[in-house]
Amino acid sequence: MNEKLGPIELAPGISRFNAITYFYACFICIGVLAGMNFIQGYILTEMLSIPRSNQGTISGNLAFTQEIIAILLVAMFGMLSDRIGRRPVMVFGTLVVAIGFALYPYATSITELFIYRAVFATGAAALSSVLAIIVNDYPQERSRGKLISVHSVLNALGVAVFAILLGRLPTVFTSNGYDPVTSGQYTMLLVAGLTFVSGLIFLRGLKGGTPEKDYNKPSVGELVKVGIESAKNPRIALAFGATLLARADVSVNGIFISLWAITSGAALGLSAGEAIKRVVVVIVITNLLSIVWAFVFGSIIDRINRVTAMVIAMSLGTVAYGSMYFVDSPLNYSNLPFFILISASAIGTVIATSSLIGQEAPMRQRGTVIGFSAFFGAVGILAATKFGGQLFDVIGPRGPFLLIAVTHATLLLAAIAVRIKSPGQFFGSKVTEPEELP
Repeated sequence: MNEKLGPIELAPGISRFNAITYFYACFICIGVLAGMNFIQGYILTEMLSIPRSNQGTISGNLAFTQEIIAILLVAMFGMLSDRIGRRPVMVFGTLVVAIGFALYPYATSITELFIYRAVFATGAAALSSVLAIIVNDYPQERSRGKLISVHSVLNALGVAVFAILLGRLPTVFTSNGYDPVTSGQYTMLLVAGLTFVSGLIFLRGLKGGTPEKDYNKPSVGELVKVGIESAKNPRIALAFGATLLARADVSVNGIFISLWAITSGAALGLSAGEAIKRVVVVIVITNLLSIVWAFVFGSIIDRINRVTAMVIAMSLGTVAYGSMYFVDSPLNYSNLPFFILISASAIGTVIATSSLIGQEAPMRQRGTVIGFSAFFGAVGILAATKFGGQLFDVIGPRGPFLLIAVTHATLLLAAIAVRIKSPGQFFGSKVTEPEELP
């Protein structure tokens, strides 16, 4: 008999301990990955003394470098997880991220910063790929939306907790007599140590093995073909496009809200550390309140056509990011409702995208299909951070958010077209496992 974790029915062979370990991974890993973007402004300002007029472009270029590496590696990690299993790829990614995080604050030049970011990016590519695969491995189909909503809630909590940790620790250290550089180094070393320990936890708690028995393992050639062929399914193609946007949402929010706060804080006479400390309030409140929408939307998705859910998510995103046109600063707490809206939009896009691709991707080839999806996510972050960074410096802090609004509107039209021409099954009828792709 299959096990259950609360209302979530787990897939055959998945234990409660496996699921709980995965939930811990959702909390820690996304918190650390988002934390790198959040602490970026502090590193540039306090540790490398980069002029604020150049910080948007440099931050965008660092994220651009990370996503180039992701583009080269995420599909490979997805295929590798189908060949050797999810657990070893997950542990590898966690340990490499820990090393990259520990090295980052010791950079003495922009060149070194790019090198250390590349180390971090290699681990991040593995984590991003495997986290998206496991969330679709562990639930039964009728519980997919519920598990993905919990996954998204824990992501939001992880972002909030690490925003507090990375936002407050530097000022705690400086108030105890340490200089800003040492304070930043100690902060990031603590996070790196926690990440390393987490990798050991994943080694013990995640399910081992591959999705099928060894004699059924797909060949590498088959997996590459599957990834390419999968895009012929219009619903998977839509999910690929939405993954591009979902990753861009999270990245833009993580990089440019904190950078906007530092820019606004400078006009108010605040140091980078003080500005980040104040914007932590915004990050925490928006992520905690977006959890309500995650539970509501997760329940809705398990009752409706998942392309319809995508239409809802894209509509919300268009309105949310478009509303940033009216915002003057994240340090002005009267603008909090706008930031709550974009946080809810980001989490809704992730839930809708994961649910749709999880429904459409066949079990035996799921790692490959989702690995290719992660490739599109990397492209999305690459474009959003590269062009977003330039827009931040040239147009102003609203620029990256308005770019995301236009992208949401474009995908909204695509989702409506797919809903009309190729809606797939209406969720509520009996669900069957998708056939293997040719």
